[in-house]
Amino acid sequence: MKEQQQLNNLINDVEYLQHEAHFLSSVIESVPYSEKPLGGESIIENLLSVHSAQTIIFEIIENLAEKGTEIDIHNYSIFDRIELTEQETSDQDIKNLIKEIENTRTGLVSIISDKPPAYFTLELKDQNSSVTVFEILSEMVIKERSSLKEIANLVLTYQKDRQFQREISGKK
Repeated sequence: MKEQQQLNNLINDVEYLQHEAHFLSSVIESVPYSEKPLGGESIIENLLSVHSAQTIIFEIIENLAEKGTEIDIHNYSIFDRIELTEQETSDQDIKNLIKEIENTRTGLVSIISDKPPAYFTLELKDQNSSVTVFEILSEMVIKERSSLKEIANLVLTYQKDRQFQREISGKK
């Protein structure tokens, strides 16, 4: 019973990004999403990293169905961060990216929701060790939460900065 509850919680956590991405789409164009904070990643880079990870995990799940547990997940760059130049950042379509995140997440949720509990205990090679499907998905959720927290902090900072600028302009 405990494992089923953990599995249900994991699926709910995976579904969560769909809702967060949808919420982000309503505020994202009002902030400088391509601007890199000092020593950090821009909002667009964070979102690209999230999208890349979920797309690769989706690919691993598809390969798992085709090739079995013999795939080595070390050959996939699941959690590599995306880094862009200024030009590449400005070339990104943020609304389209958020839509892609939502669509990929819908497919991922659909696939894992239909899997029996034993599926999540399957072990995949990771160089000299192994990792379960559950552990990969859990790591994805942890990394996404970190990215979403960073994005939320940037959005709040940009909004506060804009409000401060308005207040200064109003006093002149």
